[in-house]
Amino acid sequence: MAEPGELTIALEEGFEGQHVVVAVDGDVVLDEPGVRTRLQIGLARSVPVRLPPGDHAIDVRVDGVERLSVRVDTGAVRWVAISRAADGVLDAVTGGGLRGYA
Repeated sequence: MAEPGELTIALEEGFEGQHVVVAVDGDVVLDEPGVRTRLQIGLARSVPVRLPPGDHAIDVRVDGVERLSVRVDTGAVRWVAISRAADGVLDAVTGGGLRGYA
């Protein structure tokens, strides 16, 4: 669960061994090859990031896929869930409440 001032970035469905780079406000918070979704729980990686209140830019790059950019206000958003569709397109969903995994 995210602590106050913490944003959780979760890589969820559709990752099949790609190299993934996630940056927040230009600072890389994840740079990892071979990211793969655990089918039992629908989660590949979860990255907690401490941020000051306000608006922040999240950029996700996956090999062979167009980059995804999302802006979030950490006053309202506690988590960002990134999924990769079968055609490779990245999608983001955000929320302010709890988001759990098995």
